[in-house]
Amino acid sequence: MKKAAIKIYDIDIESGYRSYFLKLLKKLVETETPPANASSHQKIFSILQKELERFDYDVQLLKGNNSGGQLYARPKTTQSNCYQMLLGHVDTVWPKGTLKKMPFNIEDNILTGPGIYDMKAGIAMMLTALKIIRDDNKINPEVSPILFLNSDEESGSTESASRVRLLARPMNRVFVLEPSLDPDGKIKTRRKGVGHFDIIIKGVSSHAGIEPEKGRSAILELSYLIQKLHKLNDPENGVSVNVGTIDGGISTNVVAAESRASVDVRVQTKADAKRLTKAITSMVSDTDDVTLEIKGGFRRPPLVQNKRNRALWNLAQEIGNELGLELKEGTSGGGSDGSFTSLYTATLDGLGAVGDGAHSPTERVFLNESLDRIPLIVNLLIQPPLTD
Repeated sequence: MKKAAIKIYDIDIESGYRSYFLKLLKKLVETETPPANASSHQKIFSILQKELERFDYDVQLLKGNNSGGQLYARPKTTQSNCYQMLLGHVDTVWPKGTLKKMPFNIEDNILTGPGIYDMKAGIAMMLTALKIIRDDNKINPEVSPILFLNSDEESGSTESASRVRLLARPMNRVFVLEPSLDPDGKIKTRRKGVGHFDIIIKGVSSHAGIEPEKGRSAILELSYLIQKLHKLNDPENGVSVNVGTIDGGISTNVVAAESRASVDVRVQTKADAKRLTKAITSMVSDTDDVTLEIKGGFRRPPLVQNKRNRALWNLAQEIGNELGLELKEGTSGGGSDGSFTSLYTATLDGLGAVGDGAHSPTERVFLNESLDRIPLIVNLLIQPPLTD
């Protein structure tokens, strides 16, 4: 891609935007959004809808089945037919009631609360950046920023993935405001692809004391299978295979007729995703009269360092240098919707909060370091279109 001319806009976060960010973030964190809880998701979407409408955005709330659906927003007036997308999610991994144990709190430079790092601070950063653009008539992005938030990302984006893919196709670029990587705030320029496989093993039951020889233990076969799966691990090349849950049998005095396993697979390349899918789905039983039923595949492809993604990273790094930010990049083992958008357009992930402790009781956000990223986001949004 051709190198874009760098435009740098000087932003004073302390002039009202710090307080705006904190007020909005508190409201978002205190609106709990547990997994598969449609009513809570719709509640937070309502908060965001009102806020975006103040920025002269048209907002659509798209229905979901097991989630609260998605929020799609675009400016009422646009400068061109060229678009960029701000992408994120409102759902968290925390069950309802967690707020009582992990209340929203500010202590010096540390912000805490359920889902604050992954990724409600990223949403607050997103809206603060849009507010800055709205407030200054001198800022007119050549590439119109739209916003898409789903409520099922933590459970695999089952309902929203098709819409994410569809929206990504016409976009000039996508900025994913998932949290950054590690406490030093690395931008996520690579993500592993995420696969999930469910295995059912069917054997033959019998009385374990009277005639065990007539049985064919599905649990014994599962033990063989787990070892085969474990051998597929290749940490040097970023491949991990984890049998996360197992189940089987009905009683200690019965040879188990059925057992089950759920398997998580992470890879860095599309080639490894294809290879691992074939290796797992083609596994066969080592025991006569025992059968395997293996279903699944890769829910999210890897986010790779292709030419267009590297161009967007280089642009961010150049802007960061102008703003006095020393940006670093890294690879994440976790998945995000950026892996879908990267299939179709330039994507930069991990532009959200700086902090650590995602999905854990130690979840926290570093306030000043996260606020420093907002001018970066604004200046990325005002850049000219990326061109081939």
